[in-house]
Amino acid sequence: MINSITLTLALSLPPPPLQLQLRSAGGGRPVPATRLRSAGPRLCAASPAVLTKIQRVGAEAILCFSLSAGATGDALAEVGEAEGSPAALSLLLERDVPEALAAAMQSNGSSLRLLGQAQLAGESPEELLARFEPGEPLSLRMAAEVWPEVPLVQRSSYIGLTLRLRGREVEGAKREEALLELRRRFPRPDGSLPELDDQLAAEVSSGLTAAALRDLVEERLKREAALAASSAAFEAAEEALLAAVAVDIPATMVKERARAQYAERCRQAEAAALDGDAASREELRSLMTWDAFSAFLASEEAAISRSLALSFAIEAVSSAEGLAVDEQAVTDNLFLYVNECKRNERPVPDMDDPAFRESFEAQYVREAVLRLVVDHAQVEWLP
Repeated sequence: MINSITLTLALSLPPPPLQLQLRSAGGGRPVPATRLRSAGPRLCAASPAVLTKIQRVGAEAILCFSLSAGATGDALAEVGEAEGSPAALSLLLERDVPEALAAAMQSNGSSLRLLGQAQLAGESPEELLARFEPGEPLSLRMAAEVWPEVPLVQRSSYIGLTLRLRGREVEGAKREEALLELRRRFPRPDGSLPELDDQLAAEVSSGLTAAALRDLVEERLKREAALAASSAAFEAAEEALLAAVAVDIPATMVKERARAQYAERCRQAEAAALDGDAASREELRSLMTWDAFSAFLASEEAAISRSLALSFAIEAVSSAEGLAVDEQAVTDNLFLYVNECKRNERPVPDMDDPAFRESFEAQYVREAVLRLVVDHAQVEWLP
């Protein structure tokens, strides 16, 4: 009997060789992958495994595989009778099934991206091994999480959103300047400026009173003052956009992003420990444990999930609006950023690094989308 089968798929296609472990019920040692791969050349000339069907069902993909009788028999011959059916099945799932998946994806040009670990669908590992007979055909199904699709959105989904912003006090000088500018737009026949009364308000808009006109001017100035603090306005726009454009982020995707962030943290700690003191080396040791990563994941999981969901929402709006990156504007801003790093003695990024430029372009699109949302939003003022 076996109690675990793990099939690891790549974040991008074609995937690298998938990993499989078959363990005995008594906690026996898994069949070493290196031993299986060195068992000898493939005995089956034809493709031993075929991906017969791949179907997206919600956030998962169902993968259906068919292995020929010759393939299952040859697998046992490769590993040897002494290793038996568990090792033969391990070889098929570790080598032949991933190869079939990669070949099918490449030949069909599928845009489906698989995530994390695929698991058996519809049966347990014990049940699969129980029905596996070397020399007989074998069919199996597996399920894997898939990369989320960018949602198709209507303009009404992100135009006119309500932003909740804390009101900022309007400076008296700015208020008087705005009112003076308004009076200048409606001069009297003799060239004099009108009083701010109901007559002027009606000229601005039929039925408007002087009090309502003052409120409109005050509202506009409060809005401009709040939006001048773009970080607060953008944060409110992000929350409104996340609520309007919902995207389910797979747990595997969050974990992969967390692993990448944690790896960078460990890399920085390692660099500090090389020339650091005993405390730096102890910090590095404390990071190199599964418990430390688990704690990091628990603390950052919500923030990472939010960041990923926001990136899909922004991409959805960008696609709907047909926004295009202004390459010259990005380059100009890159130069400004690099010069700012030099002035402040911060690490200077490599402008020719594709990954860095891509992240900079993503930030450019993010700000363009959020500015669009902010400019067309309804504002609810908080006390």
